[in-house]
Amino acid sequence: MNKPDSRSTILGAARQLFSEHGYQAVTIRDIATAAGVSPALVMKHYRSKAELFNEMGPNDIPLAELDLPRSQLGRALVQKILTRREHGISDPLLVAVSHVRESPEPHRTREEVRKRLLVRVGDLIGDTTPDRHHASAVACQLIGLAEGIRVLGLFATDEISRDRLLDLYGPLLQNQIDACAPSESPGPVD
Repeated sequence: MNKPDSRSTILGAARQLFSEHGYQAVTIRDIATAAGVSPALVMKHYRSKAELFNEMGPNDIPLAELDLPRSQLGRALVQKILTRREHGISDPLLVAVSHVRESPEPHRTREEVRKRLLVRVGDLIGDTTPDRHHASAVACQLIGLAEGIRVLGLFATDEISRDRLLDLYGPLLQNQIDACAPSESPGPVD
């Protein structure tokens, strides 16, 4: 079976199992068995169950509810933006920016949108600092990516593969996510 066929077979098996049993009840081994491939091949194509789930298309399950290791959040956030583009679905980040621009009270709307965005991103990446600078950096990178690919046509699908873009942009977000990782308690001061 060649690569595109195995990917689509795995995706089809996963879609069926997730719809029948729900995300939490399905394992990579279940998906591999249903697809007639090895679990290693599933992991080679998708890296994690959460990434495979996100690949199926836009969904309403927040990343925080998936069994996604913190080290994969950057890639998963980029994947959500790319999946929405591929399915022709509006990106909520761009909708929020447009909402602020078109608001009759842009200052008030900006503060409301800003606060919600920083809380959501901050909670997801673990940025509990009062200023939420890491959450701001991640949000800006995501908005920039969404605007770049949707408005300016950057990273066109015929110019760069999805996997290459995930490998290129995911680590940029992950650096900011890792920078705000909860540190161990500092211990006694001498």
